[in-house]
Amino acid sequence: MKKNSKQPESALRCKYCGYDTCEDVIKAAFWMDDGLIIVEDVRARVCEGCGEQFLDEETTQRIQELLKNPTVEPERQIRVSVYDLPQLQVMGKERHFQPTGGNRNSRATFQCKYCESETVEEQVKSAFWVNGQLIAIENIPARVCKACKVQFYDDEIAETIATLEKPRGVPDAARRDEMVSVFSLADKENAADNRFKQDAGDRFYER
Repeated sequence: MKKNSKQPESALRCKYCGYDTCEDVIKAAFWMDDGLIIVEDVRARVCEGCGEQFLDEETTQRIQELLKNPTVEPERQIRVSVYDLPQLQVMGKERHFQPTGGNRNSRATFQCKYCESETVEEQVKSAFWVNGQLIAIENIPARVCKACKVQFYDDEIAETIATLEKPRGVPDAARRDEMVSVFSLADKENAADNRFKQDAGDRFYER
């Protein structure tokens, strides 16, 4: 997001948790019809509390144009480990989504805690960086807000996902490797500078 001295302070705060955001250059992952795509050198505001990332309209448009252009060649390809969540879970346990208010039979139970819109149960995908390596997870049961698209996991699922950050926390049988194309959003004259900043803050989380 571009700096603006007249920008209200509220615009620099995370709309989800209220913490301050800071400018950064990040890597972003997008699920396309034919698989996962990575875009580097993306300027964003990143929440210092929950890590949520916010892109301005110009950056969003540039990414959309890049992803829709079949003639753009990727910078390179990297190997990504893809996990299937059901293989990681302990079989036979019932899932309970944590309510955001009211009892489990009320409509408030499954309201988005950020915008209070209705949520629906879906199977989703997620990708995030662990020690500099991109990890992807498929078939995640979640509740997704119809309005802001935030995904909510229950405690058991969140704990299962967290095991991926632990050494030897996941059996090899639950993993397959895929080659993923990496694109850059940086202008050629600014690419070196942006990649230096990116390496200093190498992090990504998509919900």
